[in-house]
Amino acid sequence: MNPFLDKVERIEYVGSRVTCKPAPTDTDEDILLFTKDIKTLIADCIEVGFTNGGFYEGTNFCSMRKGEINLIITDKEEFFDKFMLATYVCKSLNVLSKTDRIIMFQAILYGNKYPPSLY
Repeated sequence: MNPFLDKVERIEYVGSRVTCKPAPTDTDEDILLFTKDIKTLIADCIEVGFTNGGFYEGTNFCSMRKGEINLIITDKEEFFDKFMLATYVCKSLNVLSKTDRIIMFQAILYGNKYPPSLY
């Protein structure tokens, strides 16, 4: 088994290449990873050439980039599941607007309310 992937419990392709039809061709390829050993997985990613985008405050994930590949790594299974739910909803509704996809993800991942200007 690939030593990089032996720390990955779950892996899914996500992002606009998955959620939009037609899929955009000028965007990164996003891959969501769930691991129980995030520190070691991040170190392994760096070892194979990914750059560390760091943890984002309050988001429960780390972003790693190499070329067009963007890894979204989390050790929070609930975050992984909510991310997949948001992906499913956006894909089912074919949400083409990036702004609308961000609103959907923010609502599902963090419980963000819609802007007051909408009600």
